[in-house]
Amino acid sequence: MTISLLTVITALGWVGAVAVVLAYGMVSKGRWTADSLPFQLSNFAGAAVMLVIAITNGIWPSALSNVAAVIIGAAAMRTMARARRAERAAAAQLAAVQATGEPHAVAVVDGSADPTAGALVAETSADAASVSDVAELPRQERVDLAA
Repeated sequence: MTISLLTVITALGWVGAVAVVLAYGMVSKGRWTADSLPFQLSNFAGAAVMLVIAITNGIWPSALSNVAAVIIGAAAMRTMARARRAERAAAAQLAAVQATGEPHAVAVVDGSADPTAGALVAETSADAASVSDVAELPRQERVDLAA
């Protein structure tokens, strides 16, 4: 028994469809959030595979919608990666401030599920709050980094 290229392509299409439906189901059940990496990867990979299948079979409306899904997924994962880099930079800056005891500009990330959420708090005066007080600022005093 030989496996034809068409059989492989069809199987990949099913894998892509299952990945997208799985992601939708997991978000609908509340097990994943829309800004989680597993959700974004499942959608991106599923859309990419289904894009190849649609192009191979000449199904242009499906191909176009999957191009959009791939672009949206790539942009979402890029935003998540930037937010994670900002979190790491903020943690490193906070650690440096705690080590030296000199508060200057301290970045504070609020830890919400929103990949673009965060805050930037600047301290310049010597009589300003301590670093631990800065990390505990109320939500209304924080500045959104995504704006």
